Amino acid sequence: MVEEKFPEEEELVLCTVEQIMGTTVFVKLDNYNKTGVISTSEVAPGRIRNIRDYVIPNKKIVCKVLRIDQAKGQIDLSLRRVSQKDARKIIDGYNQEKAALTILRLASKNPEEAVLEIKKKYENVYAFLEKARENDEIIKDFFNKDETEKLSKLIREKIKAKKFEAKKKISLSTIASNGISIIKKALAVKDAKVTYLGAPFYLVSVESKDYKDANKKLENALLEICKKIKEAGGKVEVIEK
Repeated sequence: MVEEKFPEEEELVLCTVEQIMGTTVFVKLDNYNKTGVISTSEVAPGRIRNIRDYVIPNKKIVCKVLRIDQAKGQIDLSLRRVSQKDARKIIDGYNQEKAALTILRLASKNPEEAVLEIKKKYENVYAFLEKARENDEIIKDFFNKDETEKLSKLIREKIKAKKFEAKKKISLSTIASNGISIIKKALAVKDAKVTYLGAPFYLVSVESKDYKDANKKLENALLEICKKIKEAGGKVEVIEK
């Protein structure tokens, strides 16, 4: 939904590059009915030889709002002050919502009204589809019988079950002659995935549909690993991350 108000300073906003004029980039703020500008110094750190190596017309980018002059209608943005992690999170959210809207259009001839009602109750359409995957009864609140059946089937086919991941980095060591065997046995725990990071470090991770359940299973896995390695005379350290 496009808003008429201005964004907040320091807010991260999804933008579409509209044009490049000299050393200035003009973008459309996708969730606001506004245009913003990025100066060359805010495109990327260091010297920029070719600005089109970073921005090209119609490209989706994530920017940070630096300054707003509401009287002039001017919004100054920065591309370089957005981390790759934050940018990826927002772009992924955009792609998920785009896919969710496509699914609704496949199930309903007139999805626009349903979208407005869905957004009154749920954060976005994708969040609604995730909930509907767990309980398809909620679909009936917004669609007729035929649409509900179509949408329920599409959700099962196209929406992955939501999972939470809990993980910890650990350090394992032993001076025993059969140390490799000891460590392998210690790391053989139920419900956990163990990734070798380079001696003596390992990453223990657990996935679950529930955040608390994921953390509980991780805690149990770590307790089991610690018990096994200590009983064999080794050492273990859980590294907080």
